Order: sequence, then C-alpha cells, then structure tokens
Amino acid sequence: MSVHSYGVLLMLAFLASVGWVYRTAVANEGREDAIDPNDVLDASVWMILSGVIGARALFIAIDWKDYSGNPASWFQIWQGGISFHGALIGGLIAMIVYCRMRKIPILRFGDICAAPVMLGYAIGRIGCFFNGCCYGAQTNVPWAVNFNDEGHMTGPSHPTQIYSTIISALFFAALVRMYPRREFDGQVFCWYMIFAGIERFIMEIWRASVTSTVVVLGLTDVQLLCLTLIIGGSISLALLRRRAKLGHARDQQVLGVVQS
Repeated sequence: MSVHSYGVLLMLAFLASVGWVYRTAVANEGREDAIDPNDVLDASVWMILSGVIGARALFIAIDWKDYSGNPASWFQIWQGGISFHGALIGGLIAMIVYCRMRKIPILRFGDICAAPVMLGYAIGRIGCFFNGCCYGAQTNVPWAVNFNDEGHMTGPSHPTQIYSTIISALFFAALVRMYPRREFDGQVFCWYMIFAGIERFIMEIWRASVTSTVVVLGLTDVQLLCLTLIIGGSISLALLRRRAKLGHARDQQVLGVVQS
C-alpha cells in the first residue's frame, strides 16, 4: 500500500486547523462571545468536506480539457489537483449554512477560524512541495528545485510552495496575535481575506505562465481573484469598523441618558 505524502500533509493540515480552533473555543468558554467547542467540531466536519469538494470542483472546472474525457480522474484527489480558492468557497458555504442553522454569529465564527485556516494552508503547501505541483518559474537561485511533475522533471525552479509556507506562517502568527485584541466581530476574518489575497498574489509572480495563466494586463486569473479578496476584505473591514464605532457611540449615548 502506498502512502502519499500529499495526502498525509493534507490530513495534518486539517487536524491542525480543527485542533487550533477547538483549543481556542475551549479557552474562551464562559466569555460572552464564546463559541461552543462542540459546534466547532460539528461545523469543522462539514467545512472540511465542503472545502475538499469545492477545491476539487474548481480545479477541474479550470482545467476542464484535461479532465472532461476521464470522469474517474475527478475523484483521484490523492494525486493532487485542488484549488485553494475552491476550498475557501466551499468551506465558507458550509460555515454560513451551519451558523444559520445553529444561530451562531457568522462573523464571530469566521474570526475564530481565520488563523487556523492560514495554519492549515501553510502545512498543505508542504504537501504540494513533495507532490511536485504548484512550483514556480525556472531560476538559477541556489535553492532552486527540480520537480517531478507527472513523470517529467522540470528544470531548476522556484520552490514557491515553500515560499507560501513561510509567508503564510508569518500571517498565521499575525492573526493569532490579533484574535484576542479584536475590537469587533469579523475583524480577524477580514484580515485573513486580505492576507490570503496578498500571499497568493505574490506567489503568482513566480508561477505566471508556469502553473497559472496570464489573462489581462500581465495578471493571471488567480491574481484577479486575489485582488477581489484584498479589496473585498479591506472594504468589509472599513464598514465593520465604522458600524462598531457607531454602535459604541450609540451605547454611550444611551448610558448617558440612563445615568442622567
């Protein structure tokens, strides 16, 4: 029986993400804004399943010509071929549905998941490195790597998977530090969207025309999606911050009336 490093790292990424969210939920028990640890576990199952389906579905949709003639290959996820953005969309859908059903504030749940998802992404990229996918353009830097991509060896190439892991680990640390200092629901999740967009946008600089396609103005299709994430996260952050300030001002006004 073969054990694929890609699958092992993907499973470790899932376990690390869920474990971190659960640990945080347990630590916050008793607080007014706490998330029930049992809800974390239940939601995680659906988010992971939905994320895997979304990741594979979007990847196949993008490379439809390579998969349309072989439906059996759609399910061979252990050989690689998943889209992070598809996983993000799938996981978000499951999270929103679960939170609606359980009457949990969606933005609050997003905050507690933000840093762990970034951690899982950092670990998952190590799996990409061992799998030989998602590499960058050829280069002569000392740390260049020859990758075995479906039977053929690349020239010395940028190990963009490791670049992703390093940058994502730094963003993970920033989100972990931000979480206990958050001022309103959705703050950490919005920063996650911004960080995720920045990380992948940078990676596309080395991956353009290698494992991704340039579509307009020298930008790849993924970079355009990353700009959407960055802009959407920034606008949402500004709107939520403004709403929180207005709510605080209103509470102060009410308090002043009551005290008088």
